[in-house]
Amino acid sequence: MFLISSLTLHVRLSRRWAFFCQSLTEINIAVQQLDEVGREVKLWSHIGGGHYVSVTSGFRCVDFRKWFQPRDQKDPKPTRKGIALNLNQWVRMRKIVEAINNDHPVLAAALPCYLQDHQNQMGAFECRECYPFLKLA
Repeated sequence: MFLISSLTLHVRLSRRWAFFCQSLTEINIAVQQLDEVGREVKLWSHIGGGHYVSVTSGFRCVDFRKWFQPRDQKDPKPTRKGIALNLNQWVRMRKIVEAINNDHPVLAAALPCYLQDHQNQMGAFECRECYPFLKLA
């Protein structure tokens, strides 16, 4: 049982890593736009499950946060589980991500679930990594 749950966790985390790595360019562009005077920046990027990365004008940081959907509300809400990296920390984080991908080619080659096992649209909608808050009737 432990081996199966450990393997499942490994697959889920590698897929989230792939989601995150595919978002890096978009995140970097948003961070650069924070320095443009008068530029409105509002990035909210899904990186798997209930996890999102955001970059927003007025906050000079990259915020990684877990979200949840209250039962009685339509829109998801942020939890306290997360971290906001200031821009210097974000630059260091990018270098760490690059080093991890260089040192672990299997992880660097990981694909998000939507490129692997969504056989059809219904299969995609049932995926809790891609659609963590979707309630199918």
